[in-house]
Amino acid sequence: MAAMDTGQRAGPSNPGDKEEDLQGLWQELYQLQAKQKKLKREVEKHKLFEDYLIKVLEKIPEGCTGWEEPEEALVEAMVKHYGKLFTASQDMQKRLEAFSQMSQAVHRSLESLEEGHRALMASLKTRLYQLQKKCHRKQEQWWQLEHSITYQKDIDFDANTHTSSSYNDQLLSYMQMTITNMARQCCPSAHSMPKSMDLFSKLNLIKRIHLAMLARLVLNSDLKR
Repeated sequence: MAAMDTGQRAGPSNPGDKEEDLQGLWQELYQLQAKQKKLKREVEKHKLFEDYLIKVLEKIPEGCTGWEEPEEALVEAMVKHYGKLFTASQDMQKRLEAFSQMSQAVHRSLESLEEGHRALMASLKTRLYQLQKKCHRKQEQWWQLEHSITYQKDIDFDANTHTSSSYNDQLLSYMQMTITNMARQCCPSAHSMPKSMDLFSKLNLIKRIHLAMLARLVLNSDLKR
């Protein structure tokens, strides 16, 4: 019955818990099967006494009278003993049927747990694939931003007019200042951003922090479901 309760209580949980429940149910199933075999042996042993007593009764003539008192007492004792054995056999049979029903219930619980485990693994694989796609898109966006900044630097070096060069310098300076501020916000309060950190190191820092934040947000949304 403990196995049935465990199967009924099983709900969304992590794979580790489901694996423990699965192992517990298998162990209980093995114990029930061992008890079932023992009961079958007991029934077979009592069957020998039953067959023996039936043969003895068949050899007693019908309507036989004048038995001596000791023989009557012996037959009566044998009949009583047979009655006890028959009652014990019926009790064993009932217990065997109960254990068989319990074994079937354990099998159903195991099948339910395995089905839930397969569904959970499929859901986790799908979610992992989606997260990998998001991560790849973010990496592509960061690469495009880095490439754009590098390209902007090259344009500044090849500028033909002072006005264009001044505008590009202002734009590049603004972008560098924005990236620096974002990188400073990503640094923990206990550690300040190193002054020697170059532009690409700052971009890598921002990328790592934002990817970590994205992963936490996705994990929290899954847990709330």
